[in-house]
Amino acid sequence: MNQTLRGKTAIITGGSTELAAAVSLELAREGVQINLCGRQKDMLDMAANAIKADGGICLTTVSEIESLENAEQIVQATCEHFGAIDLLVLISPFWSGGLIHNHNVKSWDLVINANLREPFLMTRSILPLFRNQGHGEIMAIGSDSGMGIFQQDGAYAVAMHGLKTLMELIHIENSEHGIRAHTLMPGLALNTPFDADGKPNLTTKDVSEWVNWLLTRPDHLRRNGPILV
Repeated sequence: MNQTLRGKTAIITGGSTELAAAVSLELAREGVQINLCGRQKDMLDMAANAIKADGGICLTTVSEIESLENAEQIVQATCEHFGAIDLLVLISPFWSGGLIHNHNVKSWDLVINANLREPFLMTRSILPLFRNQGHGEIMAIGSDSGMGIFQQDGAYAVAMHGLKTLMELIHIENSEHGIRAHTLMPGLALNTPFDADGKPNLTTKDVSEWVNWLLTRPDHLRRNGPILV
C-alpha cells in the first residue's frame, strides 16, 4: 500500500517560485502542513493564500539562508509551530549561466549559494533531527542540467551536479536511519500546458505530481537514482 502524507509536516525551500507554489499546493491537498520558505514575501503570500483557500495549512517564512544558524532557526520554528517535521523539499530557485572564461563572478556566487549551499545548510540542519526520530524524507528538485553538460550552463550546471552528489551522499549515509532521499531532475517546467505550436509542455503541475508520487511510495521499495522528468 502507498504511504499516506496526511498529517505530515514539510519545509519547502525556494518558495518564491512558481514550482514551489505548485508543489506546496499539491502536498497540502494530500494533508501536509507546509512551511514555505523563500525570499519574496509577495510570492510566498500568494502561494499560501491559494493553499488556505483550498482548505490547506501553510506557514510562510521570509528567509535568505546564509548560515547554518539561519537554517536551524527555520527547523526549530517549524517544530515549535507544527510539533514535528517529516519532509524537506528543496527547490532550486533560479538559473544563471555563462561561458566559463568570462562568467560573471557575482552571478556564479549567487547561483552556487542559492542552488547548492542552501540545500547543504538545510540538510545539515535537519538530518540530526531525522536521524534521532528514525524517519524523514528529503526531496531535491534540481534540473536536467545535473544529468548532462550543456554549453553556457556555467554555475547552474556545477550547482545541479553538486546537488545530485549531495543527495547521493545523504542517501548512502542515512538510509539505515529510516531516511529516504529523492532527486527529481526536470527540464524547464511551465505553467501553460501547451506551447505556441500546440505541443505539450512539461508543467509545474506535472512536477508536483511526481513529487507526490515519490513521497507516497511504500518504504520497502528499492530507491531509484535521480529521476529525469
